[in-house]
Amino acid sequence: MWVGTRRQFNGLVIGGLTMMLTKNFSSAEMMCSCGCGEDSMDPDFMSILQNIREDMNRPLRISSGVRCAKRNSQVSSTGSTGPHVPRKNGTAASDILIAGADALRLIDIARKHGVSGVGISQRGTHAKRFIHIDTISDEQHPRPTMWSY
Repeated sequence: MWVGTRRQFNGLVIGGLTMMLTKNFSSAEMMCSCGCGEDSMDPDFMSILQNIREDMNRPLRISSGVRCAKRNSQVSSTGSTGPHVPRKNGTAASDILIAGADALRLIDIARKHGVSGVGISQRGTHAKRFIHIDTISDEQHPRPTMWSY
């Protein structure tokens, strides 16, 4: 019988397979890229992300989910308290590699699912273009808002 939290259970690795946070998103793809092992995603945000993926009817490539405070300070102007840094219930943000008409469609669908923060990066090569989505609302990150990088 399991005696831990849902988040601990979701992060388990059983038989060499990474546990899934939702039907289509694993804890490994949402994990901080620095190697620290931080993978705490907000379950409500993950449910929204899964619903967005189903409405898009296509895979969504995550370029950034959780970032530990140290990693976020290295790669973002938001420092150690940015949207990707875990909060009480985990991280409620992700960057999705997507471009062109699909990016616009993603924004429309995400807003319908309650996403309140949207960042747009559509410059440069298509492989590096992304849309940031989050459901954060606090004093440091007032929402709803949209911005470009």
